[in-house]
Amino acid sequence: MSDVKQSLQTKLEQLEKGLFLMSQDRVRALSTHETVDLIEQLRDVVAAAKADANKL
Repeated sequence: MSDVKQSLQTKLEQLEKGLFLMSQDRVRALSTHETVDLIEQLRDVVAAAKADANKL
């Protein structure tokens, strides 16, 4: 698999994990500040994924 595709796969896995952490499937809900921090991290992941997608 190319480096860009592998990078995109990794970023999608990060997004999936982040969405799970904010979902109702969790045993413990995230605090407000944890949620805000996670959203900011996921925004960075999306920006990086968009940059990778532009390389394809």
